[in-house]
This record gives sequence, C-alpha cells and structure tokens, in this order.
Amino acid sequence: MKLDLRDYQLAAFEQAREHIRAGATSVLINAPTGSGKTVIASAIMEMAASKGRRANFVVDRLSLINQTSETFDRYGLDHGVVQGLHPRYRPSLPLQVCSVQTVARRGWPIAADDEHAHMDVFDEAHVLHRAHKGRIQQRRREIGGVVIGLTATPFTRGLAQWFDAVVNVTTTRKLIDAGWLSPYRVFSCAQPNMEGVSVKSTGEWDEREASGKALEVVGDVVAEYLKHGGSRKFICSGVDVAHVEELQRQFLAAGINVATYTYKDGEEDRNDTVGEFRKPDSNIRGLITVTAASRGFDVADVSCVIMARPLRKSLAEHIQLFGRGLRIAPDKENCLVLDHSGNMARFWQECEGFFDFGIDELDDGAPKKKKAEQPKPELEPVKCPQCSALHKPMPFCPACGHQYPKKAAVQHVPGTLKELVATGDASLLRRELWPQIAFHAVESCNGDMERAQRKAQAIYHDITGEFCRARVENTDRIPPSREVAGKIRSTFIRWAHRRKQSEAQLAV
Repeated sequence: MKLDLRDYQLAAFEQAREHIRAGATSVLINAPTGSGKTVIASAIMEMAASKGRRANFVVDRLSLINQTSETFDRYGLDHGVVQGLHPRYRPSLPLQVCSVQTVARRGWPIAADDEHAHMDVFDEAHVLHRAHKGRIQQRRREIGGVVIGLTATPFTRGLAQWFDAVVNVTTTRKLIDAGWLSPYRVFSCAQPNMEGVSVKSTGEWDEREASGKALEVVGDVVAEYLKHGGSRKFICSGVDVAHVEELQRQFLAAGINVATYTYKDGEEDRNDTVGEFRKPDSNIRGLITVTAASRGFDVADVSCVIMARPLRKSLAEHIQLFGRGLRIAPDKENCLVLDHSGNMARFWQECEGFFDFGIDELDDGAPKKKKAEQPKPELEPVKCPQCSALHKPMPFCPACGHQYPKKAAVQHVPGTLKELVATGDASLLRRELWPQIAFHAVESCNGDMERAQRKAQAIYHDITGEFCRARVENTDRIPPSREVAGKIRSTFIRWAHRRKQSEAQLAV
C-alpha cells in the first residue's frame, strides 16, 4: 500500500478485510470526523487497483464529485467519473467516481467484457438511496463482490439489514485527546419553548411551527455570539429558509458579515459563497444554513458552532453539525458551541457515549419495546448559573471557575468489597472499585495503556462478573485499598493454579 495510514486507520482497514474473509459481503466503517475517512477511502480504492480489480466510489451529492475526483488525483489514483456529461467520463478505467443519482438512471458501470466492478464504496452510507439498496441486493443474489460503507453517524434505522458488520476506526474522544480534533466548550443559551409543537411521522418537529418558535430567540443568538464569539468564524443552523434569512438580517444589522447557504441561493452563488468562506482571511464571518452544509462540509478554521435549529430525534444531524467545528487549524484553541436549540442537553448522553466508545452494533430496524422507567443516568450535564456553560459534573465550572456548593447528603458506600459487589450497582462499582483496579493495572504494565486496559477489565470481570464501561487512561486512578489489593492477588493466584492444571493435563 502506497498511502501512509495512521495505526488506527490501518487497524480498521485490516479489521474490515477480516470481516470480508469471514464471509461478510457488506461492511460499514464508522469513521468519525477527523479520523481520515478520505484517506481510508483512497486506500480501499488503491488496494482494488493494485489487484487489477474494478471499483466504484459512490457519492450522493454533486458537490462531492469534483471534490472526490481531486482527492483521488492527489493520491495518484487514475479514474473516470460517472455523472451527467462530466468531461472525465472514461468508462474503460477500473476506478470510477459515481453519482448515485446517475447510476440510478443509467445503471451501474460495466466493463466492455460485461464485467461488474468487484467492489462498491458508498460514501455517507447512513443515507441509503434505492440504488444503494438495490446494488447490495444484486451483489448478494447475483454478481457477488463487496460493498464498503463509510459514515461518521451510523445511527440510521435498519442499517443492520444492509451491512453485515461494523468497524469503528477510532473514537472522537481519542482523536481529541491525541490532538487530531479540537476540544470544545458548550454554552447553553436562550432556547425556544417547543411545548405544543406538532411532531411529524419522522419523529421531528413540524418545520413551520418550529421556525415560528425559533424566530422568537433570534436576537439572543446574535447577542450571545457578540458576548462569547469574538471574531470566530462560525457556522449556524436554522430551521428553514425564513429562519435562516432572519438570522442573516440580524447578524448584518449588528455589523457581522454573514452569508446564507440554502436551496434558494442557487448553485453558482453557493459555490462562490463556499469558496470565499474557505479562505483563512475570508470576509464572511458566518455561514447560516439548514442542513445543506452540515454533511461533508469541512472548513477547518470554523471555531464556533451555533445551534439554532431544535432537533427532537436526529442524533445524526446533531453530530454532523457539531463536527463542523471540531477540525483543527492553526491558532485554533477550541471549538465554542452556542446552543440555542436545547440539542446539547437533549442528546448529551447519546453524544458523549458515542464520542467515548463508538458504536457496538447497527440498528436492525425491528420495533423497539418501550423501556421501563429507568433511574436518571449517572452523568447528567450541568449548566453553570454564572456563565451558562454546559459541562460534565465537576466541583467547578471549567469556563468561568464558578464553585458549586457541596451536597449536604453523603451517599452511603458499603463498608467491604463483598458488600460493594453485592449491591450490583454498576455506577457505584465503576466509581469505587474501577479506579483502584485501573491503578494496579497501569502500574503493573509500566504505563502500556492498551495492555493495562485488557488486564483491568479481566480483573474487574473476575471480581464482579461484568466488564466496566470505562478506560484506564480516562480514569482518576487511586491506589488499591488493602482489601482490594488482596482480592487482586488472590485472583492472580487462582489464574496461576488454573494455568498449571491446564499445563499438567496437556503433559499427560
């Protein structure tokens, strides 16, 4: 392979190949913002070309045709383009960049000898058109070959029906910790009251009614940007065109040059706007849109995201917009999120969990049983009463330093390890036991975090019967108590005895 891949990219690449060797015909690669989805896609196409096979890279928006083509040129991947009357239409080449709308009309590219491509790579694969689904069915029933999907938001209902396996390239949290993505600060600002707004069959609020509610806080959107945003370049979400245009009017009235990006602007105007906005010294401070610039729209020096479009169910849309501010750029310290929608609090648990752990499995499309009422999760976001920053629970506000009063009540913690384990309280065990086990594991593994993680999970499972949803590197580790240290020693003694017994049996 000519392309240089980061370690986690190469691991994901190999994991996808293992699934295919095991019989999977369609694999979804979850590549969060900043993980290098473009590089992974190029590596997949390069691999196909190096083996003398044909491959199609399929995009669902015309704006991505030339962008993808330029990327492949940069990596030396000779290719044709299947889209309208595109000047690079060269069907004889083994690699093709395809518009899904074009192949839906014309059919899939076929070589002169009637040979289908061995592989299709679907970009933004959480949005599957009829042509995508038909192609997967065609491969399963008739022509064979493989489909690889790429997405940063693998939450679409029923994806498990179309993909046999899912691979996490890495997680957003790891990318932030490693410096590949920007850290973020969140401010919970004035938000529209969505009580009584109609809900559509999609589960989202009615746009017309939601727009009316959102228009009530447009002045606050501008005021909060003036207060917190400084001169940051920003992207702002609106409910509909009327909301977008009113946001633009009030930003312009405040002396902030902003542009809109909606279907009403026309393709040529949108291209000119994006071209100017991408410039580091752009005279456009903000871009206001509904959804057109949320998916696959990357301007690295955007350091402020204004959420003014309330979402009720769409975690994917929320993360797509959030991700527009997480790219790193020179002189960019962090991403500022000004939430005028309530989305950050609404999706806090799901978003933070996805950022920390990725995704375990795809949705199978089956109706979900209504869950019994559960106690509130351990980790609820806290809104600072001084500056409105939204953050994880901690003794003080990370934005302004406001100290929170200590709780008067103290939760009872069982006195012995046996009593602690007997509670079966996962959050209590994670809070009291896991930091001690993590300390032992990291010390005994000389700081090798991956080895320490495996060791800590093995010990934790041996003691509690469950694995802990936590990482040693993200844990405030504390030395084990005498009782916990003794339990860990007895665990190792028991493992050693088992190993000796197994070796003795093998020697007989």
